[in-house]
Amino acid sequence: MQLYSRRGETSITIDAEITEDGALQLSGQDIGEAPKEFWGDDDYEYWLLVLAEQKDRVLLALLEKLYQGNPRAVSEFQHFLKERNIPCSFHSWV
Repeated sequence: MQLYSRRGETSITIDAEITEDGALQLSGQDIGEAPKEFWGDDDYEYWLLVLAEQKDRVLLALLEKLYQGNPRAVSEFQHFLKERNIPCSFHSWV
């Protein structure tokens, strides 16, 4: 999944994926003037890896950051999942 892409004097691309061993990997590539100025090469590549056993902590931290204090968190999250065709179930008791 591509998270970010920008073209211009410096082309920047950021991608996210789940690796074969279940880790979350963000990778990026900067091509152009900025990496040449800072690193002496016009191609700078980088990776950030979260081990598979830590992905649940990442998910909970992101949900907290996005929805903490939001009284509509459940309905907004449900809508988010529906927009992306991610199955979920909702239950209530009255």
